[in-house]
Amino acid sequence: MTQAKRAWLLCALWMAVIFLFSAMPGDLSEMESGFFFSLLMRLLSFLLGDYAARLDPALLHLLVRKGAHMAEYFVLFLLYRRALRLSGAKRPGLMALLLCAAYAATDEFHQSFVDDRGPSPVDVAIDTAGACIAWVAAGCARAGRARTHLRNRE
Repeated sequence: MTQAKRAWLLCALWMAVIFLFSAMPGDLSEMESGFFFSLLMRLLSFLLGDYAARLDPALLHLLVRKGAHMAEYFVLFLLYRRALRLSGAKRPGLMALLLCAAYAATDEFHQSFVDDRGPSPVDVAIDTAGACIAWVAAGCARAGRARTHLRNRE
């Protein structure tokens, strides 16, 4: 199997992970995020002591849920970009961003068929923002490698 085919297989596997998370009924999804939220609260209590009790739990829970959306699409962008680059795409970053936005939209449509879930244009924007952050991070990493390479040549 070629590198490009393996890269596309990883994209498909990650898309399946996102699909499975989206297929969870609302109550199960809430329970999942509640588990991560409780871990975060323990960590914050350890790090911040009494100050952690003053933090708004509802806001933190929202940040955990939306942060997960961004992280899913951050990873998906990187996987798409690599697969596109290995496949010879001219603008792999832009194409990866467009694919992420399209998948986010279809994922939200899918959620309209799941119990206690529904489509949200805001979530599409959050997912796409995660992909945008990955694009910027990848560009910064590439620029940093280029600077290091230039310094090493001198």
